[in-house]
Amino acid sequence: MIPFIKYKNIFLILTVIIVITSIGAIAFYGLRPGIEFTGGSVIEIEYKNTRPANDAIQTKINDLQLKNVTIYAVGEKSVAIRTGDLNPQDHTNLLEKLKETGDFEEKSFEAIGPVVGKELTSKMMVLVLISLLAMLLYIAVAFRNIPGPVSSWQYGAASFLILCHDVIVPLGVFAVVGALYGVQITIPIITALLTVVGYAINNVIVVYDRVRENLLRDHRSDFSEIANRAINQTLSRQINTSIATLLPVFAIYFWAGTSLKYFALALILGIAMGTYSSVFLASQLLVVWMDWRNPKPKK
Repeated sequence: MIPFIKYKNIFLILTVIIVITSIGAIAFYGLRPGIEFTGGSVIEIEYKNTRPANDAIQTKINDLQLKNVTIYAVGEKSVAIRTGDLNPQDHTNLLEKLKETGDFEEKSFEAIGPVVGKELTSKMMVLVLISLLAMLLYIAVAFRNIPGPVSSWQYGAASFLILCHDVIVPLGVFAVVGALYGVQITIPIITALLTVVGYAINNVIVVYDRVRENLLRDHRSDFSEIANRAINQTLSRQINTSIATLLPVFAIYFWAGTSLKYFALALILGIAMGTYSSVFLASQLLVVWMDWRNPKPKK
């Protein structure tokens, strides 16, 4: 039996470092919201030959005096240009200027007004908050009659902390990727993170449910021993489920094209963090909390 609880402090310290690093990345680099949230226009073009450097493209379109211009590479030959709102004439002028950089094909053009963007932002924030609080309430109610030294609300609070971890770490990665490659936080990425919340809470419930079963069968063993037994009993299930889920997601990441690449990346990061937290955090948080509230007398 693997002594997961024995090394709980190491896992918790590692987790704190990862979370602080992720928060630091978000604070330093910031997240790049897509036009769904800010409003504006995005045009994607694919060059038929070699893609010019971003600086060369920027130099060509400077004369247009477009607002909030961001240029980033997409794949090997494509480029996406994000600007403020473009009217039809601005769109035509931009395409004419871009022709000076090489022969290309316009792949897509999106435009969303600022009012719609603000409305989507507020709705998405409310949706994420409601999802997290609903998970907390569900855990607290589902484990209200669980025996042992840990109360149901502590299971819920631990689950809430785990869900925050499972969302913050992928967002930290996207902050870095956004700074390096211009990746934006879009609705598909938010959808992936919400999906991850459900996936992660399912993993946590599996472990906590096994803790409950062990407590019902064994009232005499120490809680840390029961929690460690629950992790080992569910370990193979956690690993097998994660691998089976990740295989098609990796296929999407590598072969489904640019439009789904970062949606798949969000799922990959979230599934990895969800598996990590269910094995190395879920029961460990309960044991640490119990030890803090009920310290053992020193011999």
